[in-house]
Amino acid sequence: MAINYEKGLIKIDQLVGEELSQHLVEGELIIQDEEPEIAKILDIWAVVYETGKEVVQDKVMVEGVLRYNLLYIPVGDNKAIAQAEGETGFVQYVDLVGAKPRMTADISFELEHLDYDIINSRRLSIKSVLNIGCKVQELLQLDVLKNFLEKDRVQALTEPMELVYTSGDGRSQTILREDVLLPDDMPSVAKVLRKDAGVRILETRVADNRILASGEIDLKLLYQSEEEQDPVQLLQSYIPFNHFVEVQGAYQGMDCDVRVEVQELDVSLRQDIIGDTRVLSIDMILFMEGKVYESYEENLIIDAYSPGAALDLVKQKISLTRSVGKGQAQTIIRENIELGENLPPAERILYAEARPLVTEYRISQGQVVVDGVLTGVVLYKPEDDGLGINSMKTDIPFTQTLEIEGVHEDMECLCEAKVQYLSHTLVTPNEFELKITLLVMGEATEQIEKEVLLDIEEIEMEGEADSGIYIYFVQPGDSLWSVAKKYNTTINSILKYNEIADEEALEVGSKIMIFKKLDASIV
Repeated sequence: MAINYEKGLIKIDQLVGEELSQHLVEGELIIQDEEPEIAKILDIWAVVYETGKEVVQDKVMVEGVLRYNLLYIPVGDNKAIAQAEGETGFVQYVDLVGAKPRMTADISFELEHLDYDIINSRRLSIKSVLNIGCKVQELLQLDVLKNFLEKDRVQALTEPMELVYTSGDGRSQTILREDVLLPDDMPSVAKVLRKDAGVRILETRVADNRILASGEIDLKLLYQSEEEQDPVQLLQSYIPFNHFVEVQGAYQGMDCDVRVEVQELDVSLRQDIIGDTRVLSIDMILFMEGKVYESYEENLIIDAYSPGAALDLVKQKISLTRSVGKGQAQTIIRENIELGENLPPAERILYAEARPLVTEYRISQGQVVVDGVLTGVVLYKPEDDGLGINSMKTDIPFTQTLEIEGVHEDMECLCEAKVQYLSHTLVTPNEFELKITLLVMGEATEQIEKEVLLDIEEIEMEGEADSGIYIYFVQPGDSLWSVAKKYNTTINSILKYNEIADEEALEVGSKIMIFKKLDASIV
C-alpha cells in the first residue's frame, strides 16, 4: 500500500570546503628617474587587495595586487627620508576538492612575510609570502518529506533546524573626498611618506534591493615636516562614510555580511589661508561587497519507520554551519627593546609602528587561545648628528585568550588582531619601550551533519514480526525513539507500560518492558 505524504522545497548554503594555502609572490619596485637613489633602506611593507575570483573544477582562481611602500635614506642627504610606491599583480590557484563552476567563494588574505634584495640603487626584487584563505559554498535545493498524511501508519522523527541560504550579493565602488587640516600643534607638511586607511564598520542594514553600511575610515599619514627638530610626524584622522551596494531581492529585516575596504588612496597637499602647507586633500576609492541571507527554521523529518511494515528510506546528508559565538579581548603589551650592537645610540624616537599577524589558535578548556606576532619598526635620530636617521625592526610575540561560551576542540575559529594604540618611550640611548594596545577578536563555528528524508516506500517484509513481551536494558546513547524503532513498536506503547521519569534522557541500565502484538500496528 502506498504511503501518502507531503513534500516541500528547502534551500541551504552547503559548505563544499575550506582551505588555507601559502603562496610566494615575486615582484619588483623601481625608483623613478625623478626620485633620488637609495642609500639605505629604512622600511618596506605592502598591503594586498583582491581584484577578482573564479571557482573552477577543484580549484579557486584568485586575482589580486600587492601595493608596496618603501621608506629610504636618499643618496646625498642622510637627514631626509624618501619614499617610493609600486605594485605587483598576481594570479594564484587554491586547490579545493569538490569546487565547481558557479559555486561561490569567500577569499581572505594575510601577508605573512616580505623580503627584498637590492639589485641596484633604483631597483628592488621583492618576495612576499601570502596566506590565502578560501571558503567555497553551493546553494543546495532539496525536495524533502515534510509530513505524513496517515500518522497511524508511520512513526516520524523530526528535528527543528535553522536553515540559512544566500539569496543575493553585489559589489560596488564609490569615491570619497575629504580635506584634512593639520592640528595647530603639528608642523607643516613637506612630503607624505606613508599612507594607510583602515575601515571600521559601525552599522549595516538591509533595505529594498540594497545593503547600506556606515562607519569611519581610520586614516594614518606619515609625513616629513619642514622642521629639522621634528622631521617625521604621524597624523591620524577619522573620516565618516556611508556607502551602499545594490542587491536585487534584498528587503528590510534580512541578515547580511559586508566587507568594506579602501582600495585606492591619493593625498595632495594644499596651502592654508596664510600660505602654510597644512591642508591634505584626500581622495579614496571605497570598495564594498555584501551578501544577504534568508534564515528560517524548519521541522525536518530525519528518520521514520512503520510498526507494521518494512520501509525503504531515501536520505541525504546536509551540513549546517552554526555560529557558536564571538569573543574579543583587549590587551596591553609592553616590550623593552635594546638596539643591536651594530646600531648607533639614539637621541630620540621619530616614529614607530607595529603590524599584527595571527599565526595560530587552539581551543583548550572552553577557551580560544590565539598566538601571533607583532612586527614592529622604529625610526630614530642617532646621538651622532652626522649619521642621519636610522631604523630598527623587531618581532614581538603575543598570546591572548578569548572567552566564547560553548566552544570546544572540534570547532573552527576565525581570529584577527588589530593595533588600536601605540606609544614609544626612549628609556636609554640603547633601549626603548613600545606600549601597544591590541584588540584580538574571534568567532567560533561548528559544522553539524544531519540526514533529511527525501523519499519513502513500503516494501515486503522478510518473515514475520515476533509478538510477545521483551525486557530491554537501556544502553548509552539510547532514546525512546531508538528503542521503539529497534522493536518496531511506538513511543506511546512504551510509555503506556513503563514509568519513565525523563523521556528526553533515559537512565543507562534502567529496564524497559515492551509489549508487541501481531495484529496491531500502533497502540
